[in-house]
Amino acid sequence: MSPPRHCYQTMWGRGGRRAFGFTQVELLLVLLIMVLVGWLLFAGLGRIRQQRNSERFIADLQGFATAFQTYRQRSHAWPASTNGENKLPRELEAALDETNWDEGSPFGGSYGWNSRGAVVLTAYAPAFPLSLTRADLLEIDRRMDDGDLATGRLRTGFNGWPVYFVGDNP
Repeated sequence: MSPPRHCYQTMWGRGGRRAFGFTQVELLLVLLIMVLVGWLLFAGLGRIRQQRNSERFIADLQGFATAFQTYRQRSHAWPASTNGENKLPRELEAALDETNWDEGSPFGGSYGWNSRGAVVLTAYAPAFPLSLTRADLLEIDRRMDDGDLATGRLRTGFNGWPVYFVGDNP
């Protein structure tokens, strides 16, 4: 007499050998482990991407500062404000061609300039807000300035958008 189909004894073949295949519990356990590993990998890659964007943002601001300071030394004045148009003198545009000025920020928005000596990151379209949180800004400020968004070169301006002062007196 053979055991019923749902009995644990059906997993065994003739001669006491185990039959080939996986049980549902084994398959479920493997699937659960794969989901957990995928979730951990996805979370880690998100942090890596955020760190890469922060590093690019810092490099962008430092590159812009160098270009604007060089322009000021040569012309003895800051260029006029861009007011969202990004119209800058040719000499300065040539220096900014080597940077990501026209490509915009890795966090969304575009770079602008005001004649008081500050690079401003703005998001003109409300449908495309900056993906830069206050915690991100504080971390960036700790890495490149004084760690306080109310003082130093990197500050928050209108709508919480970052402002990086290039001039002598931030």
